[in-house]
Amino acid sequence: MTLHTYRTGWRPAAFLAAGCLLSAPTPAFAGAYWNGFKKFWSDFLMQTDGVVLTALLVGAVSLFIITRGKWIK
Repeated sequence: MTLHTYRTGWRPAAFLAAGCLLSAPTPAFAGAYWNGFKKFWSDFLMQTDGVVLTALLVGAVSLFIITRGKWIK
């Protein structure tokens, strides 16, 4: 197993595990807490401030990924 395979091999498993956790029924996440969490963030994202903050955050992460990827090549 090469170093490159070792570094990238965990990502599909991590995404699969995260997907399984997010798609699990709510009792697995203590029911009321999870429902409150979803309600808070959905209400936040429906407001203008939430949309702007989300767009800025996505843009910042995108710029970080783009600039980090160029020096690796």
